[in-house]
Amino acid sequence: MVDYKNYRQYVDDIKSYAKENGLSERETNEIFNNVFDEFETKFSRGLKIFFSIIKFFLQFIVGLILLLIVLYNHPSTHNLFLRNMQYYIYPGFNIIRKIAIPILKKYPSLTEYYDESCLLENGNFYVSEMDCWPCSTINSIPDGTRWSITKNFNFGMPFIRSENDSNVKLSTLINIYNENDNKKIFDDDSRRIVSNNSSFSVIEDLFDKRFDENPSIDKDTHILWRINRMRPARILRKLFLKPVGTPDWWGQSTERFLFIDEPKTPAYQFPNPECSNVILRCTSGSRLIKMLPSPECRQTCKRSAVILSAGQTLWYNWWYWRPVSLPISNSTEISINYLTSFC
Repeated sequence: MVDYKNYRQYVDDIKSYAKENGLSERETNEIFNNVFDEFETKFSRGLKIFFSIIKFFLQFIVGLILLLIVLYNHPSTHNLFLRNMQYYIYPGFNIIRKIAIPILKKYPSLTEYYDESCLLENGNFYVSEMDCWPCSTINSIPDGTRWSITKNFNFGMPFIRSENDSNVKLSTLINIYNENDNKKIFDDDSRRIVSNNSSFSVIEDLFDKRFDENPSIDKDTHILWRINRMRPARILRKLFLKPVGTPDWWGQSTERFLFIDEPKTPAYQFPNPECSNVILRCTSGSRLIKMLPSPECRQTCKRSAVILSAGQTLWYNWWYWRPVSLPISNSTEISINYLTSFC
């Protein structure tokens, strides 16, 4: 009611002002009508544009759903689509990455919106009739330090390589965590960790409690630290350089994992990262890595195992292998393993 009275008062003031300046009541009413007509035209035009956008998106979504239904229910079209699209997936992502890098460098805060934490991995995912020949002849894990990886290389064959620049201990991680503004970056972008020890839930717990100096009673604490933002990944890249011999046509994923284990940490399986070509780097201690064939290749490929020690990397493809990390009976050191993937 108060707003109506104020509105009425404003209208009366305008009419009085118009009368004082020689405008008749008819002319004043015409001005009011013109203003209201113009306002109504602008409002209706904006409303029309809004509904046009909504209509376009609805048509696009309906068309996309119909296309997916056709692809799913028409085998020949489905196979044709997959056969042609497979060749463009990785090159397409590589182009998007090259376009995104300068933008993210200029606006690094945009990386805060990149995370797949809302997605759940489908544990029942299975590729029927998968061709497992790349791993079918593997009986052991060879040393490929001197190998040159070409595009014809059998990426279904796991192998290890020796390095001279892999010497990162827990104290090294603590130092880089406390360096300059790194602590704030890590706390903002990759604070959470996963552990079998309830005393460790965030990254500050790992670096404050320091189980290298204060080991747990059973010496079996396991820490999984997932880094999926560009700012902390850029900092860790100073410690974990790209392995020598990495193919030039491989693009590195932003997602990285750090596994920090006490000597008696029980067995656990490594996660499947974003890209299928995986490099696991040991920078401290040692673990027994048992290579289990993927569910699709269990009938074709054999199990194998290797002791991964500091200064070594294990290369494998998770389409064919699902490695498991186990403790070594005579080990006394904390082991640190860094996992990254390439597309």
